Amino acid sequence: MRGFLACLSIALAACGQERIEVSHEIANDYNHGKLQTAIDKFVAAGRTPQAFAELSQTVFALRPGMDRSVAEQAELRVLVLALDPVKAMAQKPMTEQVDALALTVWPTLLTDEIEADEILRKRDEKAAELMPKPGEDAHAYLQRLCGTRLAADCKQVVPEFQGHILHALVTRRATERVRNAVADCMMCSTEPGWKEAVRGWEALDHDANMWLGEIERKADPINWPIAGAASEKDPNLPEAEVTATGEIIIGGQRYGATTRIDALRDLKFMGGNNADDAPIALHLRPELSLAQTKGILADIRKAGIKKVAIIARAPQYPWDRRIYWLSDVTGTRAGLRPTDTLQLLLHAIDHLAEPGAVARVD
Repeated sequence: MRGFLACLSIALAACGQERIEVSHEIANDYNHGKLQTAIDKFVAAGRTPQAFAELSQTVFALRPGMDRSVAEQAELRVLVLALDPVKAMAQKPMTEQVDALALTVWPTLLTDEIEADEILRKRDEKAAELMPKPGEDAHAYLQRLCGTRLAADCKQVVPEFQGHILHALVTRRATERVRNAVADCMMCSTEPGWKEAVRGWEALDHDANMWLGEIERKADPINWPIAGAASEKDPNLPEAEVTATGEIIIGGQRYGATTRIDALRDLKFMGGNNADDAPIALHLRPELSLAQTKGILADIRKAGIKKVAIIARAPQYPWDRRIYWLSDVTGTRAGLRPTDTLQLLLHAIDHLAEPGAVARVD
């Protein structure tokens, strides 16, 4: 009996020792602590676009170790924190927004929701295509996405407006995701800050929808003549657009019949070329008649401009900008009627002349 009690005592002691060892093990928090550390680093860095890029990279690296609860927190907090750098850039020109956000914030908002990895769940293998490639700049990133994964959204958009379309797409996607994330969060109903973040994204989405339709119409390649064999690479000249009503648009400012000649006179010096014969570029619609085109060229001459380039587009994506040279006093004649279109003239010049030739509008 005494031996049995001794053995029992040893067994209990052993069990007690094992329990003590287990109690000292660090419980697995499924990367919750590392997630919070990454968020704190983002806040300390000033909530900048670059800091957000580092945060999102850390979150994606931590995701395989997350459980469902931590993944839901990551989804919610990443979307809310992304609002800060996006709002900070909201009033900047789109070119500046693209430079700041396209490679840092937008990729995370374009991807799928952050979810815990599961053995039986197969993720979209093409999701990596939404991420910037090494050495890729913002322009190349947008052009690649619009030609591949996002072709349905922006392949029929000229490069100058791809940033606008992607901005609207990202904002809509982020708004949907943050609504779902807050709705799935049981504790968020007691803290107004989460709903305020939803309203912040909704406001940005509303603003984008106010101009999206107009941008989509303006960005369609059909608004430019199709470039052919006689066109040249666009030299990025000072540019004006001529509307269907004859107004001149320069830098978003409209000039009517009484002011357009002065505006054109000022335009030729905007590119830093102070020479009297400095050329300009015009955006004319392809269906414009040659009679209308000749009237525009007459105003150009009154403004003291001797050389005019007409902007055209390559016939396939990415719709590269090309130019033709046009004149109403010299150049290659195509023998067309005043009622024929500008596009027909350019097609004729493709067959009659070499690149760099001047097409004469009779």
